[in-house]
Amino acid sequence: MRKPLVTRGERFDLSTVNPQMEAVIDAFDRYLEASPYRLGRTKHAVMGPVAKILERAGAGHWSAEALAGYALRVHEMNPKARGFVPAEARAAMESGVQELIRLTHIVPVTALAKVLERLEYALYYRRRKRASEWMESIRKEFEKFLRSRYESVEALREAWKDKNATFEVYPSRKNEAYRKGKGKRKEDIDAFYASLELEEDIEEEEE
Repeated sequence: MRKPLVTRGERFDLSTVNPQMEAVIDAFDRYLEASPYRLGRTKHAVMGPVAKILERAGAGHWSAEALAGYALRVHEMNPKARGFVPAEARAAMESGVQELIRLTHIVPVTALAKVLERLEYALYYRRRKRASEWMESIRKEFEKFLRSRYESVEALREAWKDKNATFEVYPSRKNEAYRKGKGKRKEDIDAFYASLELEEDIEEEEE
């Protein structure tokens, strides 16, 4: 299918493809939510193979099937995926690729880079926001957990051997406070992790 031509001096109105862009973002968001890329501090950690999918879509000459196959392979190579792609994640990823290919067919070549850039950053923002909200919910759960164990912040500080300890703390197991913590800090955090019975790590990826 030929892309619509835009004459010199005429600008392509990106708002005309907002519905198609939202369809791409929604599909890839569902894919990432059902994949090992739930948390992350870097764009690569948050976006997983989606950033590379967008890059290759911009280069052209990719069919939906080939692009989906490429994304599937990148996913399988993630150590946390253990070579497995859940059916829900695969279906969402395939839908995202199909919507993306359709979008590239209706956007002029001169506007494609801008469209792909907007897709990338809109999805990145959505993923970071979702991760932040989820981690805040974990922090609140840990606060409830600590308050069920200690009647006051003074009791918490005595148990943790830390005069600055508070109930409003994130249960990180990667920072120095945990590794070198005295008292019951490590014991409480480990007990909280065990109580969640989650297979995934609730820490952000550091890359």
